[in-house]
Amino acid sequence: MGSTTLPSVGEIRRLQRAEGPAAILAVGTANPPNCVSQEEYPDYYFRITKSQHLTDLKQKLKSFCKQKGNYI
Repeated sequence: MGSTTLPSVGEIRRLQRAEGPAAILAVGTANPPNCVSQEEYPDYYFRITKSQHLTDLKQKLKSFCKQKGNYI
């Protein structure tokens, strides 16, 4: 039977490193397909999650949105 030599920690680290300079290949932005105002968000959220029956929780979210501003 042949003996197997395990690589050293230094050798493993060297093999995991890339050679050459680093480069940024692309820059992008993500824009959601729709925009929901903070005032409309609680109604929107509970409608899309089919949770409209959770009225107490919906009121808490509305209250939170009011406290965070931009809610007229």
